[in-house]
Amino acid sequence: MEPIVVRPEKEQRTMWFIGWGILFVLGLVLGVVLLLTVDKLFFGLCLVGWLIFMSLILLWIPAFYKSLEYIIDSDSVKMRQGVFWRKRVTVPYAKITNIDVTQGPVQRMFNIGTIHIQTAGAGGPQGAHAELKLVGVRDLDGLKDAIMERVRGYTISRPEETRKEIAEESDSKIFKHILKELTAIREVLEKRQG
Repeated sequence: MEPIVVRPEKEQRTMWFIGWGILFVLGLVLGVVLLLTVDKLFFGLCLVGWLIFMSLILLWIPAFYKSLEYIIDSDSVKMRQGVFWRKRVTVPYAKITNIDVTQGPVQRMFNIGTIHIQTAGAGGPQGAHAELKLVGVRDLDGLKDAIMERVRGYTISRPEETRKEIAEESDSKIFKHILKELTAIREVLEKRQG
């Protein structure tokens, strides 16, 4: 199958700007309160720091938006992101246990949402932690179905011998771990008796 390359929609960038805009307004309200209650020099330093911070955020949002890319290929789902620190996440189809779709009220207004890809190793209750999130995408059900189809195709196409080898290898590791634990228990008991 041909890889599917997905980038977040422009509306996701707009949502980030809205969120930080709300924080900016709250900062201004706090600034007015500080202006009335604290020293003018302290207020001036806080104001300058706040404006520098918000200016950096205004530069960072478009750069981060441009760095986001999701790739659905033949054996895994991949994500690339990062402005200063690059991050690449790969989730193989064999590890995927669940795929959730979420849409908040503002996301519904913009007709975008988030696809959460979970693996067995992700901790917490259902939906609490996703190994990978495709943020700000359209056609949520279509992308979810495309990933699920590849997950099903990946698990079905595995030869029976390969599945048996994996099961035997897992059993072997489990037995080795049990033997190691029993040996440690025996040593502790021998020390107590002797």
